[in-house]
Parts: sequence; structure tokens; C-alpha cells
Amino acid sequence: MIEQYVPKLSESTRRWVRFAGLLVVLGLLCWIAYGLRTVFTPLLAALAIAYILNPVVTWFETRRRIPRLTTVIVSFALLGAVVLGGGLYLGAKTVAQIQQFSLNLPTYRQKVEEWIKARTASDEITPATLPTSASAGVPATSAPASAPAATSGAAPRAARQDDWWKRVTPLLEKHGASVASSTANYFLGVVSSFANLVTLLLLIPTYTFFFLWRFNDIVRTIHDHLPAAYRSGIVHAAQTIDGAVANFFRGRLIVCLIVGTLTGIGWSFVPGQHYALPLGVLAGALNLVPFMSLLALPPALLFAYLGASDAGGSWVWPVCLTMAVYLAVQALESFLLSPAIEGKSSGLHPLAIVVALLIGAQLAGLLGMLLAIPIASTLKTFTVELVLPEIRRLAGHPAAEPPEPIGDDSDRESSAQKAPEPKSARKNTPADND
Repeated sequence: MIEQYVPKLSESTRRWVRFAGLLVVLGLLCWIAYGLRTVFTPLLAALAIAYILNPVVTWFETRRRIPRLTTVIVSFALLGAVVLGGGLYLGAKTVAQIQQFSLNLPTYRQKVEEWIKARTASDEITPATLPTSASAGVPATSAPASAPAATSGAAPRAARQDDWWKRVTPLLEKHGASVASSTANYFLGVVSSFANLVTLLLLIPTYTFFFLWRFNDIVRTIHDHLPAAYRSGIVHAAQTIDGAVANFFRGRLIVCLIVGTLTGIGWSFVPGQHYALPLGVLAGALNLVPFMSLLALPPALLFAYLGASDAGGSWVWPVCLTMAVYLAVQALESFLLSPAIEGKSSGLHPLAIVVALLIGAQLAGLLGMLLAIPIASTLKTFTVELVLPEIRRLAGHPAAEPPEPIGDDSDRESSAQKAPEPKSARKNTPADND
């Protein structure tokens, strides 16, 4: 009935219409998700954690024949023990070093100010170089003009307090309501942020447990309800995206853990470096975003210089050793860890990676930089699977088409001629074997 009211379109036009409709639906879903971001944030975080941990649980389930629920419970227990024990130990060490840094901060500030004054002393005229009144031939006065007032004695304390209150009262009358409102809003914001943090800490583990327990069932259900005419193409695109995103996140987390550990251990051997552990944690966390671990090097060099200055030794060796440790760890990551663990995770050109990082930083800051490469890899997959086949077809190069583009005519015709799949055949799908 609907076909009577819809004008007949060519197959190529219908493909473009379906593609445009898909983009509109995705945009609408993204808009709704953004409006409900406070609800979906813990769900998405839990789904991402379950997505990262699912291969380990699936391996124990398929290879070791351990029930999935048992594996999830044991994994949560071990992960909680490791996080609690290691977190307490590393947290105590890190807090101790941060406290030491806060105690040494005035000394460091004084050293920096002395260094700046020493560098700029030759370019400015100090008061010592100015001529005095005696040397200039000007007779010195017996006392400054304010001397009689100074010798008259200090005002009574009550008079000073009354004068202070007279100056403060107009300000309170004019700005008191706004200051009180801003203070109340600030404390309400702090309480709300703390409540949201507690809620996230409670909801994310709960959601992660259920997602990890039923992850393969969710994937299997989605696979079985895909349109049969487009199932092979959608599965192919999803597998490509899954390979890029999974390898990036899982591999990147492992690489960052190794980089942070090696950097912290290496800098702990630098003479005078008292903050190796927090600096190593910083280097590992920044390494989540490519090229960002470089930001951990300047503070490490600065603290190595200040530590050597406090010890009274030369700063050349500690600074050079700090730089050498950083370069050695980065070389190990670039030539050994990343190729072995991540592989060709994104499939993007290095220039495309830099552009994607800049766009992500412009749109969403640090979170945008973290998600830039997976999103860019996903867009590249959609472009290769959906857009390029149409462009090649319009350009008259049918031989350049990929073998199984999404929504290909031959797939639809063959699927229309085939009989419906029996239930027994649908049980042995690729997703069921995960």
C-alpha cells in the first residue's frame, strides 16, 4: 500500500535515501542521549568496561569451561582486591610524595624567584645603584613628614574596629545578597557533585556486572534481529569497527600501564627525584592520548633540577638521566609495545591521527582527544563500506567496488530468493561462537 504513494526511485537513489535516513535517526538518537546524558553516562561507562573485559571472561568460559557467572564474580572479587590493596599502597605513597611537594613548594618558589632575579639583575637598576641624598649634595632632612604622626601613638583598638566596620557596611549592603547567593550555590554545587560521584561509584560496578554477565547474549540478540538482506554487510562493518576500537582501548590501556610503571621506576633511580611515582602515574595517564605523555617531561626535568640543587650537587646528570629514561620508555613503546599489543589498531594515517586529535580537543577537550581516534576509525569504516562504493559506482568504476558492500543489490536479490533460515541453522552463527 505504501508503494502506491511513494514515487519509484532507482536503486542507487534508494540507497542514498536509506543512508540519509540512517544518519537522521542516528543524529536524533545522539540528541536524545545528550539530553539524558546524566542517565546514560554510567550506562555507557559500564558498557565500555564490560566491552573491554569481555574477551577475558569469554576465554575462561569457552576454553576452561568455567560458567560465565562464576568467572564474572571471581573477576570482580580479584579486581576489587587488586584495586583496593594496590590503590591503598600506591595512594599512600603518592599522597606522601604530594605532601612532601606541598611542603617544599615555598622553597622551590624562592629558588625560582632567585634564579629569575639573578638573570634579570644585569638589565635593571637596583636601588643600591641609585645615588643617595648625601652623595648628591642634597642636605638630609631631620625626619620625614609623617614622623610626628607616627610618634603620636597607635589609635585605640575599638576605634580601628569601628572604622573597619564603617568601610565594610556599605559593601555588605550593596553586594551582600549576591555574595551569599554565590556562596550558597557553590556549596550546593559541591554537594551535588559529591552525590553524583557517589552515585556513579555505586551504579557503574552494578551495571558492569550485569553487562559483563550477559554481554554475549546481547550481541547474539542484536545479530539475530538484523535485517537478513543486510546482515553480512553490517556484520562485516561491525567486525571492522570492533577490531579498531577494541584493539585501541584494550591495547592502549595495557600500553599505558606499562609505560607509567616503567617511567615511574626509571625516574625513581634519578638522584634527587623525589616525585617519581606521581610523575609516572601522570605519564601513564597522559599516554592514553597519543603524543600527550610529553607533558609529563617538563615537571620531571624541573623537579630533577630542584632536587639536585637542594642536594648541593650538579644538576646536569639528573636532568640528562631524566630525559634519557623518558626517551628510552617512549622508544620501547613506539617500536615494541604498540606494534606488539595494539598492532594496526586504528588503520589511520599519522597525519589523520593528528587532525582527529586536534578536532577532538576543540570539540570536547580531553575526553574528545581520548575518543577521537576510535570515532575517526569508525567514520573511516563507514566511509569505506557505504560512501566509497556509491562514489565509485557513480564514477563508472564497478570493478573497484568492495566485494560485499552494505546493502548491495545482489545480496538483497539472493536473500529474497532464499527460503527463511530455519532456527537450527541460525544457532550456529559467528556471534554464537564468541
